[in-house]
Formats: sequence, structure tokens, C-alpha cells
Amino acid sequence: MSKYSKQFKLKVVQEFLKSGGLKRVGHLFEISHSDVRKWTLAYQAHGHSGLNPNHQRHSPQFKVQVLEYMAKHQISARPAAAHFGIGSMTTILQWQKLYNEGGITALANRPRGRTPMSQFNIKALLKKPVSELTPAELRRRLEYAEAEAAYLKKLEALAQSKAVKENKPK
Repeated sequence: MSKYSKQFKLKVVQEFLKSGGLKRVGHLFEISHSDVRKWTLAYQAHGHSGLNPNHQRHSPQFKVQVLEYMAKHQISARPAAAHFGIGSMTTILQWQKLYNEGGITALANRPRGRTPMSQFNIKALLKKPVSELTPAELRRRLEYAEAEAAYLKKLEALAQSKAVKENKPK
């Protein structure tokens, strides 16, 4: 969900178009004047739909198309973002940096978020006879046993401290 609702953005844009003054309108609504400019450009380029939140992933070809459009028309990232309906000019600036460093291959969509943990089946490792284990598997089994012992020790200590608190006269 976006920080500001579509109705709020529309109210800001209408106030700016009615009276003008980026900084004045920004101060009036307690927002950055750059947000006022960005929303106004998006509204002028796309109407009401320009104020909708836009969370889509763009293909490398589209990114190159945006960069070529900027070069051909000699415009900066801000009007290009408004023209193509991209939420932030910094997105385009990031594409430009990546493209300059590594070409179109650098613009490919990369996986986002954390890499998944490798699935390790400790139960299968515990069932295997010790003589069949590799040194790495033995280390892993030892680490598991040590962690289990530490956990049980802490659990027992917590249970004892809870019992002491309950038996303590008030």
C-alpha cells in the first residue's frame, strides 16, 4: 500500500493546478514539493490513472526503450518517468547507471529478497550409522547435538528460575 491515498494525491494536484507554487502547496499539505511535482506530471500525462500506485516489473527491453526515449528527446528522468508512468525518477536513474556499467544484460530482472536456506535433513543424518558419515556430516551432527544440549540446559534453567519465583514468599 502506498503512503498517500489516490484521493489525497488528487487533492494536492488540484490545489497546485488551481493556485500554483510547488513549495507553497507542499508546505500546505506537509509533503515534499518534489512529490507535488511528481504527482502533477503524472496527472498531466495520464490523468487519474497516473496517480495509482504502480508496482510492476519492467522487462530489459522496456528499460532500454525508456533510456533511448530520454536520449532522443533530450529530457531528464523526471519527465520520462511521468511519460512512461514509472513511479519514481530514481528508478530510471538506476537503470541508466546499470546500463552504462553493463549494457542490457545488467538491466535483467534479478531475484529479490533473501536467498532461500538450503534444506538440511537432520533426521536422515541422525539415522545414518556413524561409520558411514563423512567428516562434514560428523561435524554437522556434532553441531546439532551441541545446540540441542545448550537448548535443553537453558530450558531447564528457565524452569528452575520460574519455580524459585513461584515458591518465593511475597
